[in-house]
Amino acid sequence: MRCLLVLLVLSLAVGCSRSKPKEAPGARPSPTLRLAVVTDLKGYLEPCGCTSRPLGGIDRLAAQIRALRDGSVPLVVLMAGDLFFDTDILKPTRVDQANRSAATLRGILDHLKVDAGLPGRRDRAQPGEVLARLQAESEFPWLAMKSDAEVVRIEAGGLRIAIVGARPGAERNVVMAAVGSAQGETDLTIALAYGSRRDANRIGAIDGVDFVVHGGLDEDAPVPPHRAGDAWVLHAGRQGQGLAIVDVYRKSDGAFTDLSEWSREERIQQLDSQIAGLSEKISEWEKSKDVDPGDLRAQSDRLATLKAQRETLRAPPTSPQGNAFSAEWVELPKEAPADEEVTKLMKEHDKAVNQANREAFADLTPPSLGKGDIAYVGTPICGTCHNPAYAWWRVHPHGVAYLTLQMRNKEFNLDCVGCHVTGYDQPGGSTVTHNLKGALINVGCESCHGRGAAHAKNPEIDMVLDPPESTCLSCHNEEHSDQFDYEAYKKMLIVPGHGLPPIK
Repeated sequence: MRCLLVLLVLSLAVGCSRSKPKEAPGARPSPTLRLAVVTDLKGYLEPCGCTSRPLGGIDRLAAQIRALRDGSVPLVVLMAGDLFFDTDILKPTRVDQANRSAATLRGILDHLKVDAGLPGRRDRAQPGEVLARLQAESEFPWLAMKSDAEVVRIEAGGLRIAIVGARPGAERNVVMAAVGSAQGETDLTIALAYGSRRDANRIGAIDGVDFVVHGGLDEDAPVPPHRAGDAWVLHAGRQGQGLAIVDVYRKSDGAFTDLSEWSREERIQQLDSQIAGLSEKISEWEKSKDVDPGDLRAQSDRLATLKAQRETLRAPPTSPQGNAFSAEWVELPKEAPADEEVTKLMKEHDKAVNQANREAFADLTPPSLGKGDIAYVGTPICGTCHNPAYAWWRVHPHGVAYLTLQMRNKEFNLDCVGCHVTGYDQPGGSTVTHNLKGALINVGCESCHGRGAAHAKNPEIDMVLDPPESTCLSCHNEEHSDQFDYEAYKKMLIVPGHGLPPIK
């Protein structure tokens, strides 16, 4: 049976009530406190809507945290990693929009009452005046901005908590000193770290550290808790696609035991893989005459040990006898509840960005055509000769791609527009605002078949009849089109009037 607290958290993820049922015999007691852990937001306010199952959205994250705060268990919200920016150096054209997004996100994080945050390398690479303004306006502490290690102290659940932030690349002895300075008057020490798994493990191995919130890990998916020394390293993925919720049971001094079903399931999967591989090898060795019987018995004993470990893990975790914790990663699908106040702020942000970019780039024209370059003409010109294909295209998602942005005040958003128009930033093509009076809005014929001016003038000049996969991948990449399969998508595009004879 999954523990009651974890079930309550999961029910919250799909909008279920958090009313507490009567505890069953043997149910886990209430935790001392609860941690909400977010890593590597990277400035994302919401996911790209073009994916098959968009995850994340700062409004959904806000709804989760608000509901957790409304519960009876004290909540501590911690963030580490690249919080406000997703790149080290911004192109000049992107600076204003990125700064606006960072400012909006900062305000929302204040709304969430974050207890502490550790900005990552990409944040720290921004101009000093930008960071200074963001930090000055933030209501939560940014750690290790002026020193290699910094400590803030809070109280929650009757515990004195030290939160230690370590600057990326900080020397271990400096972090040790910061941790040491908090001992003696602290019941729980949590380190916020940035870097590789090795970097986080080095900090976790410092005496006195109980948990490490690990940002900057070069892995997209959340990682179950793992041990480093006496500490446990926590990671919650990226871009706000979910958060790790950690129920902490502290009864005395000493190390913590991991009761997370998340960890158990991960370990069971690892054992299943090892057992399957070893079983196959033993079967082969049993058929061979060259294998020493003693070696075969040893491997059979090893297999039995692995199976016993798996069965032990399959048993439900017991109630904590000493210090323990249970961590669960809760993803945020589009059907998860959203915080209405934050959603309103996001919509206002989109309108403000749209208007600012419309004005800032009003006079921005595409690069000029070079010698020998063929001009774009726009899909309506193509339709004068290819009417069946044009009629099909007008109701295809490619034919209304720009409308999907207009409906959300994102048609001038630099993160979106390039994949919703034709010839973006190409010689003679389109820009954020310059689209040949609408001829190049939407993903038109020339996006796939090449520039059409020469063919329109002389139909004997061929177009690209069979676009290569590389043409599609500029937009249909993992981040924006996670289920893209070139051959499958291509078959859906070959229809009567577009690759097949029109229906008569």
